[in-house]
Amino acid sequence: MSIKLILASTAALAMVAGTPAFAAKSNQSEQASAAAEGSARSAEASGERKTCRYIDNTESRTKRQRLCYTKAQWKKFDKAQED
Repeated sequence: MSIKLILASTAALAMVAGTPAFAAKSNQSEQASAAAEGSARSAEASGERKTCRYIDNTESRTKRQRLCYTKAQWKKFDKAQED
């Protein structure tokens, strides 16, 4: 019974330790998309052409997200992803 207790506590510790890293990663992607959405509205007003890309979702192997931005917005997005 002590082996089951050790395994259960190890599994619980691994789950708790990985949670802050996951939350920080998803928060960064939300901030980048929110910033890009704000500048997307200004691009629509100026009439710039947008380019669309499919971005892999880190939460799932099969999900992909389609993002459409102008060249300037893609530069900001790529710079945010490098940081």
